[in-house]
Amino acid sequence: MPEFYDVGVRFWEENLESYANKLGFKGICCFSQGGNGVEIVGKTPSDLKFKKTGVILFSSDKPELLRKACRKDVDLLFFPKFIPDVALIRAAAESKKPFEIPVSLLLKRKGVERGLLISRIGFFIKVCEKLSADFVITSGASSKLLMKSPAELVAIGEMLGLSHDKAVSSISIIPEHVLERVR
Repeated sequence: MPEFYDVGVRFWEENLESYANKLGFKGICCFSQGGNGVEIVGKTPSDLKFKKTGVILFSSDKPELLRKACRKDVDLLFFPKFIPDVALIRAAAESKKPFEIPVSLLLKRKGVERGLLISRIGFFIKVCEKLSADFVITSGASSKLLMKSPAELVAIGEMLGLSHDKAVSSISIIPEHVLERVR
């Protein structure tokens, strides 16, 4: 039985890790004050100058900035547009920097907008698989109510077009490697 990790939690509160354990996670990575990760929102190249502390998630809607981040000491990449930029995905694959796929983005959208995002993420994942780039499916939760169990994350991964094994790997093996690099 694999051990599951949610490496995309966006809030922190007391006893959050024990709550995550009850959901079925062995560990979490929290990108908020008090957590064990730091999210850097990149807007300019100067945002790539940072001190390594804990897990670093580099987020930007600019593919060229994310490509440069692949050469830096970041652990995860987040590209909210999910445009299948081949150069970016290839750079992430070569540097072994996984992309974050937060489920909360899907939960916050409704109707046609959600359908279009599902389609865009599904295509992005297919290009990642073709170019051997890793990705992790996370809750992206900003509250306990948005945290999902491993089974729910696997089901959403399958809905996005992943095989069961690949969906399980995206919340177990790949996040475990991310967390091991930081230890």
